[in-house]
Amino acid sequence: MKLIDCMDERAIILNIQDTDKEAVLSKIVDVLAQNALVSDKAEVERAILTRERLMSTGVGSGIAIPHAKTEKVDKITIAFATSRLGIRYKAVDKKNVHVIFMLIAPKDAASENLKILTIIAKILRGNTALSEKLLKAESPREVIDLIAKEEAKIQ
Repeated sequence: MKLIDCMDERAIILNIQDTDKEAVLSKIVDVLAQNALVSDKAEVERAILTRERLMSTGVGSGIAIPHAKTEKVDKITIAFATSRLGIRYKAVDKKNVHVIFMLIAPKDAASENLKILTIIAKILRGNTALSEKLLKAESPREVIDLIAKEEAKIQ
């Protein structure tokens, strides 16, 4: 399974303007719902926020990977957002978040979910150049192309 196979250009938000974590997560879920990539906005948002309350998914270096499992998706779905302003996220390194990969997986897709989380971690770990390129991307297609290129390097 490839990361880009779980992505849809309609679920990519470039330079989101909110700086509050919950508002940003809600807006990302809203985009997923508007594009029929999830079947129940309220349930998916609840699942994401519940997971986030357990422990911040702000992994450091300006990156967050909010994720949840729910019956409200048919397949693993990834939304992506950037913020040049920075999001107050309560990340582990206490820095603002600028790049978000939101992963929504079906409840019965535990191993695939873990594989995708691992791929995201591998392409981003220590790769500040990629984060900077993603932050400067001017179109959803450019985001997907950048991710595909990085993913090919770890295959």
